[in-house]
Amino acid sequence: MVRLTEEFVAGWRGDGRHRMLFDRQPGFGLRITPDGIKTFIAQIRVGGRKHRVRLGRHPDISVTAARELALQAIADLRQGQDPALARKARDKALAAGGTTLSALTERWLAEHVRPKLKPRTVRDYEDLLTKHILPALGRLPVAQIERGDILALHASMKRIPRRANYVVSTVRAILNFGIDLGLRPPGSNPARRVKMYRERKRERFLSEVEIAKAADGITQAEQTGRIGPHAAAGVRLALFTGARSGEVTAAQWSHVDWDRRLIRLPDSKTNEPRTIHLSDAALDVLSSLPRVGPYIVAGANVGEPYKNLGRAWIVARALVGLDDVRLHDLRHSYASLAAGKSVSLPMIGKLLGHRNPATTARYAHLARDAAASVNDQLGAAMVSAIEKGAPRGASVTKLRRRRSP
Repeated sequence: MVRLTEEFVAGWRGDGRHRMLFDRQPGFGLRITPDGIKTFIAQIRVGGRKHRVRLGRHPDISVTAARELALQAIADLRQGQDPALARKARDKALAAGGTTLSALTERWLAEHVRPKLKPRTVRDYEDLLTKHILPALGRLPVAQIERGDILALHASMKRIPRRANYVVSTVRAILNFGIDLGLRPPGSNPARRVKMYRERKRERFLSEVEIAKAADGITQAEQTGRIGPHAAAGVRLALFTGARSGEVTAAQWSHVDWDRRLIRLPDSKTNEPRTIHLSDAALDVLSSLPRVGPYIVAGANVGEPYKNLGRAWIVARALVGLDDVRLHDLRHSYASLAAGKSVSLPMIGKLLGHRNPATTARYAHLARDAAASVNDQLGAAMVSAIEKGAPRGASVTKLRRRRSP
């Protein structure tokens, strides 16, 4: 047993034999190969079984550093932990002290968001990060972000509650990614269980009169040159098919099946192929539209789709006083009109491309209203039939008809 010092270890020249030298510190040793390679080790018996851990070579690490590593490795072994894994976790936690949220976010975008999510979702995340998250938290080390930092950012956005809640959920996802990388201890995400703002679920359904106004607004915007023919066609297709704006702009001429009267998209928001059924009105839109490149709703640059159909709708709706109607409300109105015509909820879900029946359930009250209306009509017809078919001279008790409110 020797005292391992920097001078002693550096001066050992080797004698062509394999040697194992142990320090006076219990469990700390030096292994030397016949070629003179020097490796620090930690060795201890736990439960009658010998465990040996390689700490590193000299001179890559000093004697002092190896001595500290030996103490930690022995402590890990006595606690039943794997010293190599425990050391790796400590190294990552230490490195996290210099890893900012901005740096972690770049890795999250590169490894998780951009290769796995749809382009529109990627753009939304990037916009959220650039405008809100990184200006407030980007410079902070990942390991030092606290719950108060998250709450302060959330409170600063209280005027836009929906976006504020989205910010918190995004930060939570980024920090969970950091935890997976070992930059924070498990279960330490400060964005967990943050009480979210109440969000008003906004549903706007156009009446049949308003649907006519919407169509007129699109026509006026096109005729006055405020929007082009492809933008007008895109908004009309959204109105006539109930398709999402992203589905309309993603549709290509090669996706159109004229014989079956449909557009078959190979991908959609639900990560599945999507069928958009075409009415006579929708087919007329396609038939009258000039083909410019592969996309039905062509953009300004050749070969690219139209970028933002929502802006075209904002122009059109302003002309007819529908300023509170979003482009997505045209989709809701399509479903509302279908429910009013007694179309079943499963069929409405199929027309809209819903994967989950619960998504279509929001239109259940409209379907009930339509059923009640039909029921009233049938009831009135039944009373009329009874009155007309009664034998002459028979005593007929007239049923009271319910007055419309």
